[in-house]
Amino acid sequence: MEVSPTVLIVGCGKLGIKIGENLNEQFNIVGIKRKSVDDYNDFRMIYLDVFDPLFDKTLKSIDPKYVVYAVSADDQSPLSYKNAYFDGVKKSIRSISDNCTQFKHLFFISSTRVYGSQSNILLTESTIPKPHEFGGKALYDGELLVANSDLSATTLRLSGIYGTQRTHLVKIAKEQPLWPEKNRWTNRIHDEDIVNFISHLLNKLENNCLIETLYLLTDNKPAKLFDVLNFIRSSVGLNSLDVNKFDSVEGKQLKSITTKQAGFIFKYPDYKSGYRSIILDLNKQSKNSDVA
Repeated sequence: MEVSPTVLIVGCGKLGIKIGENLNEQFNIVGIKRKSVDDYNDFRMIYLDVFDPLFDKTLKSIDPKYVVYAVSADDQSPLSYKNAYFDGVKKSIRSISDNCTQFKHLFFISSTRVYGSQSNILLTESTIPKPHEFGGKALYDGELLVANSDLSATTLRLSGIYGTQRTHLVKIAKEQPLWPEKNRWTNRIHDEDIVNFISHLLNKLENNCLIETLYLLTDNKPAKLFDVLNFIRSSVGLNSLDVNKFDSVEGKQLKSITTKQAGFIFKYPDYKSGYRSIILDLNKQSKNSDVA
């Protein structure tokens, strides 16, 4: 019987678990997570910190073919970001090199925060990041560690993640006092498209196809925040709010070149298709709750 390749997910938070559940039928999934989850049994979970002395021994015993580094910072502080995106990455690279004889490829989950918060040009994979604050700098330092290592690796820069368990904008849209004072450009990626894209790349690697060292994961449809919020309002039966469309719009606009070249087709290519699905799911949950 053929043994499924092992994928190790280092940092099994909300996104890491979704990645693991998506890949579980095709691969042997092992997750490493700092904090325990009660009665989790969808795939094997090991509760361990990257900096624990047992980390090297654990990687040696698992000996994964693929590693997804999806660690998140504990809080919005320079030290937390350095630990998650630089020191933890450095430790993982060294441990993989020293202990994983079956290893083939590393995926590093980064963020479009590396580009800073504002730009007057369309940003792509070829744009050199110029982070201006500690979070973006730590993420970019981690990217450089990965790029300059001897490991076969790919960095995934994720724009604003949303999905059925990430409904922050839905709450904001419904409550006018929660709206920001200024409009801005937003860029999104549905979490289902993230996990589907990783699966897409893993299948390419399993078929010995080459993949890029960097992908910008965004739906390629930058949108003004007030437009997104008003679309959500109309989708839940609320009146649109009258906002000044002539005010200047800040922020940045993103476009991925390499995702299209990889032959990937987005399930949710824009915010309208994504939020229609989310609101439909929320309505189903509400009806089920009422019945219960």
